[in-house]
Amino acid sequence: MKISPAKVFQHPLIIRVTHWLNVIALLIMVSSGMRIFNASPLFDFKFPHWITLGGWLGGARQWHFFAMWIFVVNGIIAVIYNVVTRHGRKTTIFSPKDIHGLLPMIKYYLRITKKHPTVEKYNSLQKLAYTSVPFLGLGVTLSGLAMYMPVTFQEIAFIFGGYDLARWFHFIFMALFVFFFLGHIFMVVISGWWNFWSMITGWKRVSPIQK
Repeated sequence: MKISPAKVFQHPLIIRVTHWLNVIALLIMVSSGMRIFNASPLFDFKFPHWITLGGWLGGARQWHFFAMWIFVVNGIIAVIYNVVTRHGRKTTIFSPKDIHGLLPMIKYYLRITKKHPTVEKYNSLQKLAYTSVPFLGLGVTLSGLAMYMPVTFQEIAFIFGGYDLARWFHFIFMALFVFFFLGHIFMVVISGWWNFWSMITGWKRVSPIQK
């Protein structure tokens, strides 16, 4: 890590690029997925038309599959990079020793306590969220394949209990992604502008105490 008197280098270029590609892909998949959901809803409600993408079922499916390929390829690149370089192995992956830090961070984010707990690069709550993302990505991709080609990928469909249950799993995985996204935005806002800026430039300004 390169350190200067005023800032530290946080995120390599490949991490920043894959991060923002994931944001774009997820926004497209969620908005087009809402339109697909409206065509055959699981629940007794439909999403407002203005928040959906695709215009009609066929258009929404095209957008959905387009973004899906970006999401899958981008995710594979990110995972391979992290495995090969071991980037974030100690700072990002959640481990048993991080369990005790969950409650203090929850209290801080909810403003129950005002003092920020002592943390490393990422706190326990962030590590738990980031560690869960690859599993959510795998789940949403496999359940999507089970829905898209239930006969060709019948083994995958079987794992999810068939086509109908795969729809439920797919909806749940995407809902968890949305919750992660909203929680992620909330934590960035709470943590300050420089946390967001570091995902664009790679650099984050810190005080001497934070170093």
